[in-house]
Amino acid sequence: MSINELRITFQHREADHSVVQRTTHRFSGRYAVSVENGGDAFLVCLAGSIDGPQQLEREFWAALLDDILRMRIENETAPLRRLIVEAALRSALREPDIA
Repeated sequence: MSINELRITFQHREADHSVVQRTTHRFSGRYAVSVENGGDAFLVCLAGSIDGPQQLEREFWAALLDDILRMRIENETAPLRRLIVEAALRSALREPDIA
């Protein structure tokens, strides 16, 4: 069995570094992975037994898009989640009403 390598390069403006790392980590169970940050682009390398490189690249891009959208939603809803947690804590710490 030979080792094949798939290299995927894209610009920084397409995704945050932490998102790229998260996406790449998803593939670490099946491939040896690395993320290199060079200049204005990321280079993601997936190494292992790769039967369909085009399919694997499509799978990577779909996973990256999913992680980008999850991060965007997480950032947009962070203030609301903080308010909900604060309200729950205030409610839990409130003295019980004695009837």
